[in-house]
Amino acid sequence: MARIRTVKPELFKHEDLFELEQETGLPIRLAFVGLFTCCDREGRFKWRPRALKLDVLPYDMCDFSRVLDALITRGFVRKYTVNGEEYGVIPTFAKHQIINNREAESELPSPEEDQGKSTTSTREPRVSDASTTPHEGKGREGKGKEEEGKGRELSVERRGATPDRDVVAEVFAYWQKTMDAPRAQLDAKRGKAIKDALKLYDPRQVCEAILGCSRSAWHMGENDRRQKFNGLGLILRDAEHIDKFIELASKRTTGPESIDERNARILADLMREDGQAPADADVFDVDMTEVADAT
Repeated sequence: MARIRTVKPELFKHEDLFELEQETGLPIRLAFVGLFTCCDREGRFKWRPRALKLDVLPYDMCDFSRVLDALITRGFVRKYTVNGEEYGVIPTFAKHQIINNREAESELPSPEEDQGKSTTSTREPRVSDASTTPHEGKGREGKGKEEEGKGRELSVERRGATPDRDVVAEVFAYWQKTMDAPRAQLDAKRGKAIKDALKLYDPRQVCEAILGCSRSAWHMGENDRRQKFNGLGLILRDAEHIDKFIELASKRTTGPESIDERNARILADLMREDGQAPADADVFDVDMTEVADAT
């Protein structure tokens, strides 16, 4: 459960965090601040990257396990294992948080109970505290490995790259959350729809298409059939659908059209294709399954 935490102004000037973000290409600073809210009163949290990402960076297309690993390299986070379960802790957490006396005691084991080999920085961190003004030095040790990791991270975002399971799962999780369909399952058909879309579009664009569909009252059930047309099979049906949904998600006004006029035009095109065309059995089955899951 997320908790209210405090952030010191000095954190935003933390040079080491900034450099780590630049070297890895990952949203290190925002992720680190967000991680505070996932910690208990001792600064401990369960090492579950996917669940943490949904709490901290739900709309960002990144591998949160790599964010955590990067924080380890500078000593901002420590990973430890107790009874086969993995946990994390922010070493300086208790120094800089004022904990409400009514907050429950930590139920997570202490790092001192670590039964395995703790994962800490392979070098001494340039600063010992994530909430103090950093030293002036700007050493670059370890940059080679981080730059190498940066290349792997960006390759997932590149059009035409083979999407890994984590990216497909994150896009599906975004669809689940946006469409309020927590019980829906990532089956082979939905997975294929996402993978095919990622061959032409980057993950952020695919999510924008999903967002665009969610902003269409007609596709969300306000139509003469009283039926939702918000399935992944329909949203990602082809490039034309994806482009129109992305445009529908945009808040910008194009040319002389107002936003309302532009959205009405796009919606009319989508309605013609999705509501009045002969029913496509494959798409219809996907939509009906997802509508059932969402109810």
